Amino acid sequence: MGKLSENRIKFSRSSLSVIEKRVNKGAFTKESYLYDSNSHLAVRVRPNQSYTEGVFCLYGRIRVRSQCTSKLYKRQIMKVGEARNSGVSLSELRLRADSMFLEIQEGRDPQVLARQELAKQVNGEALMEVKRSVRDMVYGTPSENKGEFLADSFIAERRPGERYLVDIKGKFEKLLIDLLDEPLYAISAEQVKTVYLQKVGRGQTQMHGAMRILRSIWNWAQAKYDESDLFIRNPVSRAMKQLGVNINRSNRRTVRLDEHEFKPYILSVLGLREHDHTSAYRNGRDALLFMLFSGVRRTGTITIRVADINLSKRSFSIIKKGGGRVELPLNSVTEAIARNRQKYLPEGSEYFFPGIAGRGHYRDTIMARGIINQETGLSITNHDLRRTFKTIGAELNINQVLVDELLSHSRGGVDAHYIHPSMTKLREASQKIADYMIQKAGFDLVDRLVDVW
Repeated sequence: MGKLSENRIKFSRSSLSVIEKRVNKGAFTKESYLYDSNSHLAVRVRPNQSYTEGVFCLYGRIRVRSQCTSKLYKRQIMKVGEARNSGVSLSELRLRADSMFLEIQEGRDPQVLARQELAKQVNGEALMEVKRSVRDMVYGTPSENKGEFLADSFIAERRPGERYLVDIKGKFEKLLIDLLDEPLYAISAEQVKTVYLQKVGRGQTQMHGAMRILRSIWNWAQAKYDESDLFIRNPVSRAMKQLGVNINRSNRRTVRLDEHEFKPYILSVLGLREHDHTSAYRNGRDALLFMLFSGVRRTGTITIRVADINLSKRSFSIIKKGGGRVELPLNSVTEAIARNRQKYLPEGSEYFFPGIAGRGHYRDTIMARGIINQETGLSITNHDLRRTFKTIGAELNINQVLVDELLSHSRGGVDAHYIHPSMTKLREASQKIADYMIQKAGFDLVDRLVDVW
């Protein structure tokens, strides 16, 4: 059959017919290449496969131009059965193999070129993602379904808590709207300065918060796309440095209730029941006292559900700032509030502090705090109550871990993994703080709290 060596054969119709018979009889026990003596064409055969399942391919050692050594190349051209069904001649197969040989020899390897083209497409798509607008970086790339977004955004990956999420949306809709449709990577320090100077008149604190959010999103993008080399220097940091503005929270509020202020403040809060019997003032009274005597944030307090209160265990659960749920103890004051509210809440209420007509939850204590400020001259925010709780805990030398757990503050290091205080110890610490405030108030607060509204 024109055999020249064990595997080198002069391909012809008759020699290939002989090969087909050998393959179909199982003569080959391992993968073998039979190659043509007149070209770079070969046929690859494998055990347990028929001849038509074999493959015509390029087979040969090639030294690519500008390279010192040669390398064996095996490149598929087409299956034997496919060539037979398509009527591809032997001469055409030889031409394809020899043309591929020359292309590779000249450094134009079709396989390498295809990989390079694919890499360009992938890099192009990746570059499109890197060059997205601020809007898409914040909220996500719009998907094919209207109103839905891909999970490739700052919000999706950082999973901010409810309060921070509202803050992000509010800042971009009101203060940073001029930057929303700009490519994030292309925002310059000059653009940031222009926005800052135009909007800072609306409120320095709010504008500084907006700048911090924009800075955080830029830093997130820099870490996410660190191989793109498009995010070099944060434009917010550069702009603020050029303006000589410090947007970090350096002058933090330090207000807390002092010893002599507990009595007038608590009496004024209790007096809300005399001021008006609407649900807003009932919610305001109990929400302010609950925050003061538990140390829980405003958002954590107003989103407590009725089902989150467990009077038999003397505990309640809240959603933390980061989004996780945590169980905390009730002390004598917060338990009195819980028992009183559960007794008089409208039937079917979902939230412990229900909204108007029972829909949703109570929103804020601003009206109640306004009345208290007028009556006492004390301008105490929701967070000042939380600060008061923690400060008293420190002044009473209560273990810092217990206080941090009561306030749902995150703890780092090994302690966060190994130290988990019991509910009993947490309740004792909470009660100790509550007892101190009751003592300073100078009257039986619990007795007043269980009165009928």
